Amino acid sequence: MFIYTREAHPGENVGHHDSFERKLACAKLLAEEAGIGRDILVDDLDGTVHRAYGLMPNMTWVIGRGGRVAYKANWTSAANVEAFLGRFLAGRAEHPPGTSPVMYEMQQAEFRYTDRQRFMQHLARNGPRAVAEFEKAQHLWAGRAAT
Repeated sequence: MFIYTREAHPGENVGHHDSFERKLACAKLLAEEAGIGRDILVDDLDGTVHRAYGLMPNMTWVIGRGGRVAYKANWTSAANVEAFLGRFLAGRAEHPPGTSPVMYEMQQAEFRYTDRQRFMQHLARNGPRAVAEFEKAQHLWAGRAAT
């Protein structure tokens, strides 16, 4: 399932959500543009779910039936999620007789590669203000990283 939380870079064309109806319309637009075929749940206007799960812009969580977090990533990679689910389901199903699976946790770093041109096209769809604010934030971040 996919949870739509907020518009990451609002602008004049696609702005901040000022009503739940507008937020639903933006979630539908995202689904159409990104080709999302799975169910999309839409967070409330206060961002209750987004706050509860870390406020990152593109996180992924896999939560087991009992409520235990089985996978958490601060950036979504469909290939990584698919690989994890394959390992997780196989590990849960295949074990020697007389044993039971015991979960453990690990942390790892991955690389992601962005298509800057495609990102900027989506940003421009939101409006010139979205582009300007994003570029300003990039310059501020670069200045902090240099010090």
